[in-house]
This record gives sequence, C-alpha cells and structure tokens, in this order.
Amino acid sequence: MLALSPVTVMAQQKAADPAVIAKGEYLARAGDCIACHTAREGKTFAGGLPMKTPFGTLYTSNITPDPQTGIGTWTSDQFYQMMHNGRFPDGGLVYPAMPFASYSKVTREDSDAIYAYLRTVTPVKQLNK
Repeated sequence: MLALSPVTVMAQQKAADPAVIAKGEYLARAGDCIACHTAREGKTFAGGLPMKTPFGTLYTSNITPDPQTGIGTWTSDQFYQMMHNGRFPDGGLVYPAMPFASYSKVTREDSDAIYAYLRTVTPVKQLNK
C-alpha cells in the first residue's frame, strides 16, 4: 500500500479559486462552524470547546489547516466523508458529534468550498482532547 506524507498531500492539493474560498467562508459562517470549533478565549477554529452530552463531555476538534493537530493533511474527499459519514481519515468515529444531521445534507460542491476556506485560515497547533 502506498502512503503519502503530509508534505506530499499538501503539495498535491491545488490552490482553490478565490470565489470558491469566499463561498466556503460564507457557508462556514452560515453553518456557524466557529460556535463549536472555537473554545472560549481560544483561537479561531482550533477546537477544544467542551460540550456536555448524554455520552459525557466531548471536546470539539481543531479544524485549522495545521498538519499535526488539525485538518492540514486531510483531502477534500476525507473532509466530505467526515461531514457525511462522521469518520476521521483513519476510519475512527466522530460520533456523537458528527455526522451532524443538517451537515450531512451539504452537497459535495459546498463541502469542497468549506474545505477550501478552512485551508486558508491560520493554522493553530493545538492537540485535540
């Protein structure tokens, strides 16, 4: 099996069209991604927000493009699969946080736009809890 390094994956991802990035920013705002993926006093989209659920306390994930602790090595396919199937790239479950019911209805085009936008935000090295 061929494994790609994070640098190889990042090099293969082409730069997104500014209009696609703008659409992704609009959709990320409309979907209120920042509300869950930014802890109080935390850095934007770096996760770490505690959420009490019947399953226990969950901590939201870092969705910045940091390659070690965020989604910096994810492909647009992996991002789409997480949105729709609630799976991390390694196959682990994001449940019960994802797939969030309304986000599983996001089209591939819109998911790719959100992904393109998130690739432009400041990377934050912050481990997920």
